[in-house]
Amino acid sequence: IRYETEFNGKRNYADIFKHFVNVRENMFDENKKLHYHGWDTAKKCSWIVSETGLSKNFWLRAIGWHLMAMVDTLEYMSEEIFNEYRGLQILFKEAIRGIDQYRDLEKDMWYQVVDKQTETGNYLETSGSLMVAYSMMKGARLGYISEKYSEIGKKAFEGVCKEYLEEKDNGSLALGGICLVAGLGGFNGENRDGSYEYYLSEPVVEDDVKGSGIFLMAYSEYLYLNKIKGCDE
Repeated sequence: IRYETEFNGKRNYADIFKHFVNVRENMFDENKKLHYHGWDTAKKCSWIVSETGLSKNFWLRAIGWHLMAMVDTLEYMSEEIFNEYRGLQILFKEAIRGIDQYRDLEKDMWYQVVDKQTETGNYLETSGSLMVAYSMMKGARLGYISEKYSEIGKKAFEGVCKEYLEEKDNGSLALGGICLVAGLGGFNGENRDGSYEYYLSEPVVEDDVKGSGIFLMAYSEYLYLNKIKGCDE
C-alpha cells in the first residue's frame, strides 16, 4: 500500500482492499464477531470443519496480526480513494468492536483461544494482547476508531506488563506468556488439528520475537499516547 501510494498512482488500491473483503466475507463469524484462524477453500485440510472449510477456533494472535495489517494499511492509504479508504475503516472498526467484547476486565488482556475464557487450561496470552493494544492505540490516534480505544489499548499494554514483564536477578527484564507458535496442518510429523487442546499444547515461552517485537511497537504507541496527553512518565 505504501508503494502504491507513493510510486504507483494508487492503481491497485482495489486489489489490496479486496484481500480484506475476502477475509471478512469468508472467515468472519457473524454471531461471535471474530475472524477464524484459517480457511481452506478446497475443504480438504485435516484441521477444518468439513461443512465450511474453516478452522475450529479463534486464535488470538491470528486476530492480532489481522488487526495490525488493517491499521498499518490504513496509515498509508490516501483519502482520495474514498471507497477503499472508508471501506477498510469500517472493517477495522467492526473487528475492534468484536475483539473488545472478549477482554478480561480484571487483567485487561485476551485469552489464547479468544472466546473460551473460562475453559480449563486457557491462558492470557502476551503477543496477541499486545497486537490488539497496538491496533487500538494506533487506530484511535489516527482517528479510525473511537478515542475510547486509546484508554483500552493503554490498559491492555499495562496489563501485559503487570502480568508477564518480570525483572530477573541480574536486573534485566523478561517478557513471558508468549505462545511460541500455533500453525495448522502438518509440521515435523505432527498434525496440528486446530482443536482447543492443540492451541494449549504449544509451548509458552519468554522473549520470543513474536512477543518482544510487538511489545516495542505497542510501547511506542503507549509513549506517544502519554506524550499527547502531557504525561512525562
